[in-house]
This record gives sequence, structure tokens and C-alpha cells, in this order.
Amino acid sequence: IARPPINFLPSVNKQSQRYNNHKQYLQLSHNLALHLVHVVDIKMSAAGGHYEVTESGIHFRHEPPLPTPKNGQEFLERFQSGFNINILEKPSDNELVFELIGVDVSFANALRRIMISEVPTVAIEHVYMWNNSSIVHDEVLAHRLGLVPINVDPRLFDEFLGEDDEATDRNTIVFRLTVKCGKSKKEDEKLEKARRMRENGGGAGVAAAGGRDHEEEGGDNADTIMDQADLDKAARESALLYQSKHVDVIKLAQAIETPGRPYTRHVYSKDLEWVPQGDQSERFPNGIRPVHEDILLAKLRPGQIIELEAHGRRGVGKDHAKYSPVATASYRLMPRIELIQPVYDELAEELVNLYEPGVFRLEKCSEKDNDDHGTHRVKAVVHNPYACTMSRNYMRNATLKESIKITRIPNHFIFSIESVGMLPPGVILAESLRILQGKCRNLIRLIDESLEAEGLNE
Repeated sequence: IARPPINFLPSVNKQSQRYNNHKQYLQLSHNLALHLVHVVDIKMSAAGGHYEVTESGIHFRHEPPLPTPKNGQEFLERFQSGFNINILEKPSDNELVFELIGVDVSFANALRRIMISEVPTVAIEHVYMWNNSSIVHDEVLAHRLGLVPINVDPRLFDEFLGEDDEATDRNTIVFRLTVKCGKSKKEDEKLEKARRMRENGGGAGVAAAGGRDHEEEGGDNADTIMDQADLDKAARESALLYQSKHVDVIKLAQAIETPGRPYTRHVYSKDLEWVPQGDQSERFPNGIRPVHEDILLAKLRPGQIIELEAHGRRGVGKDHAKYSPVATASYRLMPRIELIQPVYDELAEELVNLYEPGVFRLEKCSEKDNDDHGTHRVKAVVHNPYACTMSRNYMRNATLKESIKITRIPNHFIFSIESVGMLPPGVILAESLRILQGKCRNLIRLIDESLEAEGLNE
């Protein structure tokens, strides 16, 4: 059943009257606010107040807001003059800390939600299980494969518009996993070496010997999954190319052997082999690999085998958490710290080193700092409000409690992004801003269409 059209606005006459009354109200409130500013010395706030930190918690103190903008142009000019974004630090390649100044909490929270659930990435979506004799169920293994982050730029792939779309080299990546556990680690290494030589077309005699040994053990790892030797060879070459550039990959997460127990082979994400499709080998000359090579997928005992093919595609976090590009995306309000009364000597050292490390620093006192209580050696001054963790430990001291005032600025946010590794945090920020921009354009288009339908668009 088709849904009836949604009327965003009532009838023209009622809406026009409401629109005119609203314009008069805005103009009246604007004039009244300007009058109060000129007549009475009132401190006005762009955020409508601030947060005060007390022993019992944090309390919002209201302040008169700025006058309501007369039109969209004034609002835009005010926003442009007050908005700012600065990079504060980058602790690692996957972490980014920046500040947003002059925005409402709704803007910061929208940015956070977009980072978590709407920035696209590539992850394994479909797993075709050919053989699985391990103790891990097919569904559990497929789920674990889906959670392995893939190090590839999703902007280079097309999006699936529906389940009926055909998989192509422009919207799908293919991985293969073929692992069998032998009687010992030495045997596994021998069979792996023989298989590599066999698939690379070199060392026929050794490969044949390895194949005979393999057949004697009842294995059939020489068979290909898709019966296409060219693709198998391309997959092996891409894996060898990656390992040649990352020597430590071979040493990562080797199987743990406990004396007196049967041999156990650990299957890691490094065992996934990328199978290029179409022209993907030219588009991705360095290959496509998991972000981390040491993610444990399963454990095999002698004779057990896993053979499967995994297809990855582009998606977003609101469909499944495996597509979310961030481990954490959070923000906090910027502290504002004021010294109401000076703090000297031993009390200053205690404040700097014990109560709030990194927030204050010591300075030598000058002659003007001396008072009736005598001369002073050092004094505490505010050094880095960004380092304040809001611990309020200083309030344990009655003197410090009366000397320091901490507030939080409602329109100044400290944003932290920790990427999973599929995308750099700077790219995640840029993509989230682009997506938010697209949402705003879509909203403006819907409003214009509604106003035009009601005859209110000038």
C-alpha cells in the first residue's frame, strides 16, 4: 500500500499568518535584546551559559544569549566568524585529537554519530564454505572473518544498490583461505613450501615429492577452490609480494606447541590470500591485505582443514558494526580554569605536582607578589587547561577550593578519534563532514520543495 504524501506545512492562509507572526516575534526579540545590551551592562554568551564545576557535580549557569539573527545571512556570518577547527595532537597513525569551536552540541554529536555509523568501509560480507572440519562452526567462522578489518580505500569501490546487483571487480574483493593441519609443525612447513613451489611453477622435482608426501597423508590441498589456476597463482604472488615487504609477517603469531599435547595449528588473518578480480592487480599493485596479520581465526588439530572463499564489499556501520571505521569517537567540553586568588610556595607545588599535574606550572615570584604574609618563592599559574581531567582533587584542600574556579565552555569541544585502521582518522573526519554536508543539502531541497508545493516560496 502506497504511503500518503506527508504535508510538512498546513494550509497557505494559516501558515502565512503564522509565518508573519513569527517574523514579527523574531524582530521584536532582536530589538529587545539590543536594547538591553545598550541600556544594561549584561554579559551575553554565544552558548547561552557555561558549566560550573563543584564538589557535587557540574551545573549549568544560564546567561543571556546573543540576539536572534534577523535572517539567514546574519546567522551565517555569525557562524563563520565564531567557528574554528584545529588539530591538537596525533598520538599515533590511528589517533587524532582536534577541537571544534563555536558550534552547538547537536553539531558535534551529529559528527560523532556519522563517524560511527555512516562513513563507508570494506569488509567481508559473504563466505562460501567449501570444507570445514574444525571445531569452529561455519557461522562463527564467517562472523569472525567479517570482523577482520581490511586495509583498502572504500572510495575506490562502487556501492551495492541492492542484493540483486551483480558482483564485479568494481564492487567486490575476493579472499581465499586454504589451511590444513599436519602431524607436526615441521610437516606443515614442508607441505607449505612444496605447495608454494608447485603453484609458482618452479622446482618440479621437489614439488612432486612434496605432492606425493601430501597424497600419502590423504590430503588434497593441491586442488584449487575455483578451479582456476591463473587466479590461484595471482593470489599467491600477491601474498608473497606483501610478505617480501613485511619480513616480520612470517614471524607473527606462530603456533604455540606445548610438550605432551597434540600439535595445534593456529589459523591467522595472514593466511587469507587475496585473489585479484578483473584489473584489480593493476589498480592495487601493493595488494589488499587485512589491517592486522595476527588476528586468530581458528585452531586446527592434525587432519583438520578449512577451505573457503570470502567476498568483501562496501558498507556502513549502521548496517553492521564490522563496517564502522572507528574504535572510539568521543568528545568532551573544553575546561576554563581561573585563579581567583594567588597560590604560593608549598601549596603551589602541591597543586602543580599532586592535584592537577600538567594543568598548572610554577613561576618565580617577583617583588610585586609579596604581601603582608611575607615574601614568596614561587606561584602557580595556569599552563594547559586542555590537560585538565576534571578530577576536582584540589577541592580536598579548603584554600585551593576557594582559590580556583573551573568551568566548561559549552560550545568548545575536544574531539578524539581512534581509527580501527581501515581509514586514517583525518580521512574519517573529512568524510564525515562531507556526509553531513550532503544531509544539509538534502534537507534544504526537501524544505524548498515543500514551500514551493504550499506556495510559500518567494
